[in-house]
Amino acid sequence: MHFLIGRSCFTRRCVRTPQFALTALILLSCKGDPAAPDVSPVVTIAAITGTAALMSGSTVQLAAKLTDKRAKDVVNPVFVWTSANASIATVTAAGLVRGAVAGTTTISATAEGTSGSFAVSVSPGVPTKLVLATQPSGAASGVRLSNQPAVELRDAADNLVSTANAAVSVATGSGGGSLSGTPTIQATQGVARFTDLALAGLAGQKTLQFSATGIAAVESAPFALQPGPASAIALVASTTSLRSGVATTTPFVVALRDAQGNDAALAGRRIVASVIGGTGTTTIAGASTITDAQGRASFASLAVAGFTGARQLQFRADSIATPALLTISLSAGRPTGLTFERDAPDVGEVGVALAPGPIVRLIDSVGNNASDARVIIRAAVVGGTNSITNDSVATDSLGRATFAALVIGGTVGTRSLRFASTGLAAVSSRTFALTPPDTSTPPTFITTALSGADTARRVIILGSPTATFVPFLSARDAQQLPISTAGVRWTSRDPSRATVASDGRITGMRVGRTFVVAQANRNPAVADSVLVFVPGSATGPMLRATLPSYRIATDTFSIIIQVESRDGRTLSAADFEVAWPGSNSFPYSPFTVTSMVALRPGVVTGSVERQENVRVTWATTTPVAGEVPLLRLICRVNQRNVGNQLILTLNQLLAGDLTDLTATATVLNPIVIVP
Repeated sequence: MHFLIGRSCFTRRCVRTPQFALTALILLSCKGDPAAPDVSPVVTIAAITGTAALMSGSTVQLAAKLTDKRAKDVVNPVFVWTSANASIATVTAAGLVRGAVAGTTTISATAEGTSGSFAVSVSPGVPTKLVLATQPSGAASGVRLSNQPAVELRDAADNLVSTANAAVSVATGSGGGSLSGTPTIQATQGVARFTDLALAGLAGQKTLQFSATGIAAVESAPFALQPGPASAIALVASTTSLRSGVATTTPFVVALRDAQGNDAALAGRRIVASVIGGTGTTTIAGASTITDAQGRASFASLAVAGFTGARQLQFRADSIATPALLTISLSAGRPTGLTFERDAPDVGEVGVALAPGPIVRLIDSVGNNASDARVIIRAAVVGGTNSITNDSVATDSLGRATFAALVIGGTVGTRSLRFASTGLAAVSSRTFALTPPDTSTPPTFITTALSGADTARRVIILGSPTATFVPFLSARDAQQLPISTAGVRWTSRDPSRATVASDGRITGMRVGRTFVVAQANRNPAVADSVLVFVPGSATGPMLRATLPSYRIATDTFSIIIQVESRDGRTLSAADFEVAWPGSNSFPYSPFTVTSMVALRPGVVTGSVERQENVRVTWATTTPVAGEVPLLRLICRVNQRNVGNQLILTLNQLLAGDLTDLTATATVLNPIVIVP
């Protein structure tokens, strides 16, 4: 059998062969086989594990297959794997693809010149870190940041995880400070945006720290915290001592500060100083100034004039809430005049030094005692043509000039002294009697008392407001022998209450009390005195304290508090308070009341204030007349060489018929002296 297989198969002749040989020849010569078509090689790629949609950081394993021109699988072809964008996804030589940056890319596999591709899309992974998209800045202490931070939640490949909504919290970082505002913000579309943060603290470089659960924290870049608005004034330089009316030699310097104590550099603010506290009228000069570019103000000529003592200087500016306060000690200013610490005596003797000698002291413009030393003060006689010796004295360290040896010669008569110093206002003494020299024997000891029968009693109560009384007086020499009292003169410490004549006769003038003193003419230190009480009426009732003497020489003593009717009428009730100068808690008080004893039935006592004040009430159904002792105070001496007043306060006093006698009663408040 013969076959003709196309013109191209045989061009010269036909050859007779067996059938199988013919078939092979046809396949080899014509390059085709209806059962195995001729096609292009193909590389196909498929995912073995995972999917083509990757999260950043996750993987998918790809497998590639190569088919040849006969559509047959090529056995063990060698593929070369590549990524069109390795920043989005990478691929290993084994076809393992790993997602990185969100996006879409193509993975290719090439073998024997043939390539195939596989599309991969990468989405963000789980958030692993925080990134500041907006750094905090524009910070003034206590004021909201002008640039509020925005924090992104990102995965390990730095993708913004827009699906994340974690809560992001903020805290202070380096530099410290106090953070205010909303501290935790819920992320929206992967971003936490803070809106009201403010940082307060000392000015300087600061950072903020941001954190979220399970996510790496982040710290902001350093930013400068500037001072906040001025809210206070602070002292930078000062002195705590000023002389009245004298400008300071150490300027007072104040600075504007914010609420955290930072200097607030604010120029042009007016600061005004004022004075708080003290007694009397106080004036201030040089009290206003303006802040400079650093927010500081200097008071270079500030002067305060007023009575000596503690004061507070206050430095304030409008709208600044907190002023600066400084306690200062105001001392006397420069001397401008003179005054008496001790005036001339009532009587002087011709040719004998005045005793006691006058003491003149310096005073400033408001009357404070000035302590300038070595200021010369001169004395001159006013009236008559008397001579004067030892008339020039220099002040001591306390500003006092003591004229201990001032002698006036010449004629007798009424005189006064004028004391002057250059540039200072002069002062004149009271008038005094200039008498012939006293030839009597000067006493060494003087005793005054209620009577010669009881020289321990030195308290005199006049019978009426204008009554008179002559106290006991004795003078003795150095051997304690009695001598004439001609060398003794009498004086009243308060002539408006009671006067005393040259013979010692005391005359009441006005309700109250005063000391009447008997003093040696030539030695004022030799003296004794009585305490005189002037009652409100001749017959009216009184509340009084009785003492063995107002001078207490023993370590313990008693005080009896009593009411007296004085006019024969009876008394039925009293209500009063007794106060004394100290208690066991004050060991430097003159004395302590250790106990109290009621002296009549119906007396009730109650402590009002610690142990220093007692309320006493007394009532009886059987009215009594005369002296009615009610309470005994048993006292212990705490400190000597001091004295104080026992204060009685009458609240109510009822007569036997219950008539209220309070308004007509006299209250006698004694003085207790512990020598």
